[in-house]
Amino acid sequence: MSNYSVPKKVSARAVKLCKSSILFAIHFLLSYFLLVNNSVKAHSLSLEQALQLAIQHDPSLKGNVYRKQGFKAEAEASLYWENPQMSASVQNLPTDGFAIDQEPMTQFKVGLKQQLPRGNENQYSQQKYLAMVDKVSIESQVRKAWLKREVTLTWLDWIYAMRRIALLDKERSLLTQLLEFTDSRYSQGVGAAEQQDILQVRLALLSLDDKYLQAYQLKNEVKSALSKWLGAPLDETISAPVIQSKPETIELDAILNRSNLSLSAFLTFIESSEPFSILRHHPEAMALQFQTEIEAQNVNIAREKTKSQWAFEASYGYRQDAQNGASRADFVSLGVQVDLPFFNKSRQDASIAAAASKVSASETDFRLKVNELAANAEVLKSRLSGLSERKALYETVLIGEIQQLSEAELTAYTTDTGDISDVVSAKLKQIQVQEDLLSIEVERAKTLASLSYLYLPSKAHFSNKEQ
Repeated sequence: MSNYSVPKKVSARAVKLCKSSILFAIHFLLSYFLLVNNSVKAHSLSLEQALQLAIQHDPSLKGNVYRKQGFKAEAEASLYWENPQMSASVQNLPTDGFAIDQEPMTQFKVGLKQQLPRGNENQYSQQKYLAMVDKVSIESQVRKAWLKREVTLTWLDWIYAMRRIALLDKERSLLTQLLEFTDSRYSQGVGAAEQQDILQVRLALLSLDDKYLQAYQLKNEVKSALSKWLGAPLDETISAPVIQSKPETIELDAILNRSNLSLSAFLTFIESSEPFSILRHHPEAMALQFQTEIEAQNVNIAREKTKSQWAFEASYGYRQDAQNGASRADFVSLGVQVDLPFFNKSRQDASIAAAASKVSASETDFRLKVNELAANAEVLKSRLSGLSERKALYETVLIGEIQQLSEAELTAYTTDTGDISDVVSAKLKQIQVQEDLLSIEVERAKTLASLSYLYLPSKAHFSNKEQ
């Protein structure tokens, strides 16, 4: 019995260890899978992540925060009066003895003087600085919208380069298969396959290498350009998001992911909106409106300078008792000062006219900016419409026709009724059409990003104003 008891214990212990090892292995594999999966996600830079990083690391936006703080402090300080002035002097001191009790006119005098602001100059100065605070806030909105547009355009170029490489991979796969097929037919002496057929396919593969070099060069350039907005160079492991649809398509809804509008709703909005009306509320135009308000406050300040400035003063004169012990009374003085700006009327009128001219110039700049934004919107809408028509033409006609042509040429070649050059040409045309469609999709996405730069900030302000 003792000979069988030891193996039973060893066997049970071995089974237990085996189960533990299997569980550990499963746990390790799951952990490794999750780690790899998270690593892939961590190294994929989405458009939303790029936008957040660009806004987070933008020096101009950080500088605007300090500018706002400075203007707020200036607005608070502008309400205070000038500092009171204090004076102290010894008056009428005799020069034959310099004794302060020798003459009755000798006194030690201490005075205070307070100067008042001209009219409502302080209130207008405060309103001017508050308008400058609002202008900086609008400029920050302009900067954010501009950053979103520029980062989106650069990111789309990156996506274009990556997806073009995917199409080139597809083209290489087709040409490689065609080369193997042609080489097999030539080596077996099947049909009319010739050595020049193989050379033509290899030549197509060599020209494909040049396309690869151009695509990778574009990818590296765009990636370097994208790092400019993110505050640091992009790591080599960071890549564009994984392609989840056809390589020649771009998900345009992703461009509007920072708004509550769908793509169809946004397109309906821009088609039904009158650009000259809604783009008056664009941050670029509103910044000029605040500049007009600042210049208007300068006009008010210039007018207040035509008013007199008052100052009040009070002093106390202390006198030493006489040398014979007689008491001498101290003196108290009160006074008012006022300047007379009426003698400089020509200069003051010129200052007011100059400030008023700046208001008119700022109003003109506002109208010019609205016209410029509206004209850009019309150009972009026309471009988007043309690109949509081209996209529909490619998807409904050209892709299908090229596909049928490619299949027909390949069938003709396999039955010895066609030429290999026609097969290669059809295959290349098929990929070229997909590349053209990709270019159209990217250009549509860029146009949509430019339109969103114009309309989304304007619509947000317009909607808030209506509420």
